[in-house]
Amino acid sequence: MRILISIYCLLIVTTSLTTFAQAPNISSDDLVPRWLRQMDKDQDGRVANAESTGLMKRFFERNDVNHDNYLDQKELKALAQRLGRNRKGGQQRQPTAVSTKQMLAKVPDDVVVEPDIAYRPGDSKAWRLDLFQPKSKSAKLRPGLVFIHGGGWRSGDKRAVTFLNGAIEYAQKGYVTITVNYRLTGEAPFPACIEDVKCAVRWLRAHANKYHLDPERIGAYGNSAGAHLVAMLGLVKRDAKLEGDGPWQDQSSMVQAVAASATPTDFGLFHSSPKNDERFKAEERSVGKLKKLCSPINHVTETAPPFLLFHGTSDRTVDVKHSDILVNALKKAGTDVTYIRIDDAGHGVFNQHADRTKPMIQEFFERILQEPLR
Repeated sequence: MRILISIYCLLIVTTSLTTFAQAPNISSDDLVPRWLRQMDKDQDGRVANAESTGLMKRFFERNDVNHDNYLDQKELKALAQRLGRNRKGGQQRQPTAVSTKQMLAKVPDDVVVEPDIAYRPGDSKAWRLDLFQPKSKSAKLRPGLVFIHGGGWRSGDKRAVTFLNGAIEYAQKGYVTITVNYRLTGEAPFPACIEDVKCAVRWLRAHANKYHLDPERIGAYGNSAGAHLVAMLGLVKRDAKLEGDGPWQDQSSMVQAVAASATPTDFGLFHSSPKNDERFKAEERSVGKLKKLCSPINHVTETAPPFLLFHGTSDRTVDVKHSDILVNALKKAGTDVTYIRIDDAGHGVFNQHADRTKPMIQEFFERILQEPLR
């Protein structure tokens, strides 16, 4: 009976978060008292981390602005208002991943897809990518694009809607595209995720002839944790010793254009806690040194590729300071950088302002990687 009650409570909380955008009879003002009734067991007017359940627990740190391990009524109200804005904007939570069968059904006739390619041998199921290319032939080599999902380095999937749709759309525009999975921190701590995406890029270059790809014209896009990883692909050279032990070491893992939104650039700006630092527990390096090594801000040089960056000033997950300092460093290095800093936008800045961001990213890749040929 206790198990059934726990499952019921979990479903209630999850439903209140995920279906609020579609529920016309629930207002943002109603959500806070509802959450308190469901989770505030000691009735102190706030929700402790230990009291939270479902998606509230999963995203607890993101909403705990003052890092006191409680969500007070001000923080709960801010969360409810964000959900309300999403509803008014017509945004709805979509599945984070689709099956291979669903993906194949989604791909249009003018695109060829190769699902779940192993970009390195081994036991990890994370070492997979999906590849998309135009069905039509081209006399000239095609540019390439790498899409890397977010999820706080601890969750997410290469078939998340934004990235899957992006890979398909750009294949229709004439690009060879890949969406990449990598080891999450629950499987392996940093720098495994960096090493994996660099290996995926090396794999792509090693197979350039097969896919009629120009290995000198590869760009990358990512959001949040994915934005951090594509920034590392643009900035981190081989001498940083972040290539890992994967194959294709004769190939470069760097990209020629980086578009990123809500980008973590300096792990020193994040709140330090045992839980946050756990992902940096590499035996051969201290946590402090590893944080610096894995921060894009510490790899900016005059050879950095062009960057297009989006960030919202109201981002509570990755403070806008992250992009501010990276942009300043890139400008000092003489890099071609375009920075779109959007007032009052949150962590989902790219999708929240898609009418502006999507055309800009298309123009950016066409400008840097040359006009794609169909």
